[in-house]
Amino acid sequence: MNEFLIIAWMLLAAFFLASAAVTMLRYREPRPPAGEPPPCSIVMPIRGGHQHLAANLLALAKLAPFRGEILLAVAHRDDPAMAVIEPIVARHPDKMRLLVGEAPEIKNPKVANLAKAYREARFGTLLFLDDTVEIDGAIYGELVAALKPGIAMVTVAPVARDAENFPARVEAASCNGYLFRLEMLFELFGIAAAFGHAVLFRKADLEAAGGIGRLDDGPCDDNALSSALDAGGRLRLLPISITRRIGRRTWTETYFRHLRWKNCSKAHEPVGFLLEPLTGGLCFNLLGAYALSRMLGMSPVGGLGLSMAIWYGTEGLIHLVAGWRFGISDIFAWIVRDLIQPILTVAAVFVNRVEWRGGMVDLSPADGNRRRDRSS
Repeated sequence: MNEFLIIAWMLLAAFFLASAAVTMLRYREPRPPAGEPPPCSIVMPIRGGHQHLAANLLALAKLAPFRGEILLAVAHRDDPAMAVIEPIVARHPDKMRLLVGEAPEIKNPKVANLAKAYREARFGTLLFLDDTVEIDGAIYGELVAALKPGIAMVTVAPVARDAENFPARVEAASCNGYLFRLEMLFELFGIAAAFGHAVLFRKADLEAAGGIGRLDDGPCDDNALSSALDAGGRLRLLPISITRRIGRRTWTETYFRHLRWKNCSKAHEPVGFLLEPLTGGLCFNLLGAYALSRMLGMSPVGGLGLSMAIWYGTEGLIHLVAGWRFGISDIFAWIVRDLIQPILTVAAVFVNRVEWRGGMVDLSPADGNRRRDRSS
């Protein structure tokens, strides 16, 4: 048993350090496009206002070089986001169009919202973009340039920025240096996940796979989209990032967001859902306390300290190499993230309904029938 625990920690350490090294070697800033990109329909579903919505929409309106259309989808005309959206659309009528309403036959609330924009899109290349991210010409150019023969879908992972309080920093900690580095490693083997924050694909490919209704297969549209397009080619995760500004969060908001992510993993990637706690910092450091104390002849407390120095020191190095800002409070947020991840996994086993932008959403994996509030 002693040798088994030591070997288990060494394997975890090898996996962790490999993912960190791959991230630091692969990650780069986006490069400006070499020429004018092909035409594209950008579809952005929106519900509810948030503090960075106006800035994200203005960045989208100023996107250049760009040929195509920007379709903003809102489920209801009384949505508070309308006060932000309408003035911006009015100033850019040649580029932006607002579509109000939802498809009643679709159960997934986000997909029901964006369905009308998908169906009215005039161009063969579609970019689904979340309203929480800010895109620029370099990121956009890399996305469309990467959609080559043999590639069914191109996606880019978000990096959380501008966390204004501690619960927001805990949320950011789950994106930056944790989820990001895992997906950078998985991309090498062609098994990276799709990120709904920014995902580009051909409309014809989704139509051949069954159309927009295929995104209703399960609680998370990005997972359903990647499954639908799986036969058409591989998914490409770019070695860059897109900015996702968080702002302020309450502990309740952070809890439900993490629980929602866990439920998506449970529904679409059950093996990964079960293995995820074993790849986190809590398991790494508990095993490390034992393994290092036995290997180096130190106390378990000393082993724990050294293991934590390896884990969080490496995470800090990733941030430094990538140019992601962090401070002492962020390091504490990384520790809290690692402590709560196993708890959230257990909670997700029993909880299928979570708060989602002002309403409760059913994320049950059984039949994909969820109603009635939308994802972010």
